[in-house]
Amino acid sequence: MKKSVIILVLILTYGQAMAESVKIEPILTTNQSWNGASLPGFNSGKSELRVLRFKIAPGAKTPIHAHPLNGAGYLISGELTMYATEDPHGDFSNRKQVKKIILLPGKAWAETVNTWHYGENKGKNEAEFILIFAGQEGTPLTLTLGTFIQ
Repeated sequence: MKKSVIILVLILTYGQAMAESVKIEPILTTNQSWNGASLPGFNSGKSELRVLRFKIAPGAKTPIHAHPLNGAGYLISGELTMYATEDPHGDFSNRKQVKKIILLPGKAWAETVNTWHYGENKGKNEAEFILIFAGQEGTPLTLTLGTFIQ
């Protein structure tokens, strides 16, 4: 009996120590991308997760591109401005069709899906972020209209 009480006290103490040393902070829970569009459901087939780290130099832009997969990002450092257009051909000339978001360190976002967009580092430091994509195995991450612009 005494041994059982000691074991129970040890378990409770260890459990409390674990609870104090492991902190979980929700960063993003959403069913919409950053431009307000609803995220699509998953297709049947084998699922695949991909985690990528990006670094964009000051003044650099990504090409205009679209993702056919659901994705989420987290900005580690720097600044990133993203633009998306409602134009189905990726034309950004009609400002009424363009949405913009400015991301700072610690900000998470859901990527747009099947929407033409691009990112630009307007800051003075390198922008570093993580993107996580989830979808059907073998689906390309990105469809582009151009190449990376430095």
